[in-house]
Amino acid sequence: MFEDGAPVEEVERDVESLIIDLVHELGERADADPDPSGAEERAYIAAFSDVSANQNKNQAALLTTAIKRPNLAESLNYLNQRLDREDLDPRQPVGIIGIIVRLAMDGLWVSDILDSTRFKPEDRQRITEVLTGLTYLTDDRLNEVLRERQGKSS
Repeated sequence: MFEDGAPVEEVERDVESLIIDLVHELGERADADPDPSGAEERAYIAAFSDVSANQNKNQAALLTTAIKRPNLAESLNYLNQRLDREDLDPRQPVGIIGIIVRLAMDGLWVSDILDSTRFKPEDRQRITEVLTGLTYLTDDRLNEVLRERQGKSS
C-alpha cells in the first residue's frame, strides 16, 4: 500500500478504505466494551495506542493524504463530529473528557509518526492508562473536582 509513485487514485482508494476500516473497528471495539459510558473513547485509545503501527510509513502517507484531501477522511470526520456534538451536550458535563481524550490520542498518533521514540514504553503506558481512567469519570465526580478547584482559586 502507498507505493512510491502509485497513481493518486490508488492512494486515495487506499486511504479511504483504511479510514472506513478504522471507523468500523472503533465501532466494534466500543460495542464490545461492557461499560457503554466512555466506550467510544476507550476504543479510540485502543485503536491509536500501538506505537509500531502508528509510526509506519503508511500512517504518514495516510495523514498527508487526509490533510490534502479531507473528503477522504469523511467517515472519520463524521464520527468525530457526531461524538463532539454528543460530548458538548451541557446536560452531560463529563462529555468534554471524550473530546480531550480523542484530541490527546490524535496528538499521540501524530507524535508517533514524527518520532516513535519520544516516549519510553512505560511512559506511553502511563499516558494511555490516565486517558483511559478519564473515560470512567462521572458527571458527579467531575463537578466535585471542579468545585474543589474553584474553592482553591478563590
